[in-house]
Amino acid sequence: MAKTLTDLDRKLLALLRQNGRESFVNLAHALATSEGTVRSRVKRLCETGVIRQFTIRTTGANLKALIEVVSDTDVGTSTVAEKIAAWVGVEVVYETSGSDDIVVVVETDDTDQLNAMVEDIRKLPNVRSTSTRLILKEVV
Repeated sequence: MAKTLTDLDRKLLALLRQNGRESFVNLAHALATSEGTVRSRVKRLCETGVIRQFTIRTTGANLKALIEVVSDTDVGTSTVAEKIAAWVGVEVVYETSGSDDIVVVVETDDTDQLNAMVEDIRKLPNVRSTSTRLILKEVV
């Protein structure tokens, strides 16, 4: 089933990306529509899978990084990606095109914990190599 988004849906999603806890009343005010319209749109977007989850993005003392993963060519990347996605500290996993097959966004307490996570990824079957990039600043 195709997920057709209206301009109002796109604007609503943009506001929710900024603050997923914003009240329906405030969202309605910002969108010049009714609270009921916002409520029903959010419900529909959740039911159709456009909105898969509401998440928390943190900043501060924790260390964020991108771990780029190259897998063997004879294995589906989904197998590796699904294993990694279940780990504590993993925010999101992307299967990508280009030189890296998978990009993992992680948040750890420190470099020791990050290094342990990288080592765990390298130990997975069918992982050929990794490359890690520290996120220095998140612009929201």
